[in-house]
Amino acid sequence: QTCALIKNNKQFGSTPIVMLSSKDGLFDRARGKLAGSEQHIHKPFTQDDLVDAINKYVVQDEAANG
Repeated sequence: QTCALIKNNKQFGSTPIVMLSSKDGLFDRARGKLAGSEQHIHKPFTQDDLVDAINKYVVQDEAANG
């Protein structure tokens, strides 16, 4: 629900969303994609997993705006 609210907001709609979840089933990942998430990371995840995901979208944003 939160993902859909963010994506439907004019100010934040283009903000990339990385979902962190304890569920990693195909249905759960598909549901996240339908809600608008760009990436799904399941528990247990490492600090490196999270930093890599953030860096991926920061680099994309800088390329688009730079």
